[in-house]
Amino acid sequence: LTACSWKSNRASSQPVVQVDSQILSAKEFGVLLARKLKDFDSLRVKDLNTVTQFKEIIIRSFIIQAMIKEYAKGLTLEVSDLELEQEVSSVRSSYPDDLSFRQVLAEENLSLVDWKEELRGALLERKVFKKITEKISPPKPEEVLRSYTENKEKFSHKERILLRQIVLDDLSKAESLHGELKNKDFAILAKKYSVAPEAKNGGLVGIIEKGTVDIFDKAFSLQTNVISKVLESPYGFHIFKVEKKEPAGIESFDSVKNRLYQDLMAQKEQSEFSSCLDTQIRTSRVLRNNELINSISIETKGDSK
Repeated sequence: LTACSWKSNRASSQPVVQVDSQILSAKEFGVLLARKLKDFDSLRVKDLNTVTQFKEIIIRSFIIQAMIKEYAKGLTLEVSDLELEQEVSSVRSSYPDDLSFRQVLAEENLSLVDWKEELRGALLERKVFKKITEKISPPKPEEVLRSYTENKEKFSHKERILLRQIVLDDLSKAESLHGELKNKDFAILAKKYSVAPEAKNGGLVGIIEKGTVDIFDKAFSLQTNVISKVLESPYGFHIFKVEKKEPAGIESFDSVKNRLYQDLMAQKEQSEFSSCLDTQIRTSRVLRNNELINSISIETKGDSK
């Protein structure tokens, strides 16, 4: 993408959306749209439905952010410069060096100043969310149990195994190593010789459900703690060890109740947050210039030649 275009230069400063005193100009809207579409090919970018979809996503996001700012004013919540800089330092520390960090910003066509403002907005949203949801009553035990009872089908599973494997890229190496497994620890040899990602964990793939991967399905016929023969797949030459087998069934309430509790709590929090924002929207003055929105289009490098 090279740019978003509109009918006149004067239009670039006009508001696409206005929420009370907060304005999203056509120029700002165009920059956001170009960023959203930068990873799509030219055909997708030229698709009217795609462009319209992302226009609406940007507008909705701006309205929500505006509501959050208005709500924060009423609660006298703000993000201090110190809080912002601490978060900036935390994010930048996840990159190997400053050059890598700035390269990511450049790829997103985002200045450091604009990125910091987006980060400030995210921190403010986090504060507002916490304030709105802090008095929500947690799910009662009977609510959690009812959710389990009413949604048991979600917790059903096929036959499962706890699987370890060694993967080698050469058949002769695999057969030679298979012979050593009679007297040596599977996990130690997997860590030393396997070329698969889980080698560092002693070849522990984890719990696998039947039907997940073709080559793993061959391990379901094994008895526990029995070493398989060498099996070939597009990934290499495998040696399996099944450490545990579990028949198809339904997960018990005790095994999923903590997950259900967290899910129900998250639903309550999101519902309360959305309700407060909807109330804020109903009491705010929201205007959108549909003619200007529709006139904004995408230009690609090919268009500018």
